[in-house]
Amino acid sequence: MTLPLKGVGYGGAGMSSQMVRWGGLAGLAAAVVFLVAAIVNLISPYQRGTFDSFSDYLYQPLVTVAFALIAVAIAGLHALQSGRYGRWGTAGASMAFVGYAIIVVVAAATLLAGADVLLSVRFVGAAAILVGSIVLGLMTIRAGILPWWCGVLIIVGFPLGDFSNAVIRGGEGIVLAIVWGLVVWALLSRSGTPEEQPSRAS
Repeated sequence: MTLPLKGVGYGGAGMSSQMVRWGGLAGLAAAVVFLVAAIVNLISPYQRGTFDSFSDYLYQPLVTVAFALIAVAIAGLHALQSGRYGRWGTAGASMAFVGYAIIVVVAAATLLAGADVLLSVRFVGAAAILVGSIVLGLMTIRAGILPWWCGVLIIVGFPLGDFSNAVIRGGEGIVLAIVWGLVVWALLSRSGTPEEQPSRAS
């Protein structure tokens, strides 16, 4: 499965530039929502699989929306770089996009059921995000449109966020807010100059 934006950088500069801006704004919104979710988790810790307080029912929708916004941000990254990072970049962006979409569906189903559901599907989504982010990050570095550290953040953001939960309550939201806030800041700085050069990766 590939993103519907594949190749838009070649012939639709206006559409591509608009998608980049929307992706950047979505990423900024995701950063804010992740911070709010982290604060909610710090005030009233969310225990996975249990919904017995108002904060539990507040936290889950927040992270669901945040992950959906990240998927839009990835579409914006793809719109900016699709003419430069080739098939591998498209594959990485598509895999990460699908992975986040799966996580959104599972999170929404969990909220509706009032308990953890579709855990095996969640693992599939997480694996798709992990692999897709690594490929997307590497191809972002290679394309050279965004600063190299954007690619590094894309690679380490998801696993670092998951690990940080073991260190500090709400750590995942804080890490992902920082990661995507920085990445989309760089993305928005390039939103007016979408690349239309031939692919450098295959």
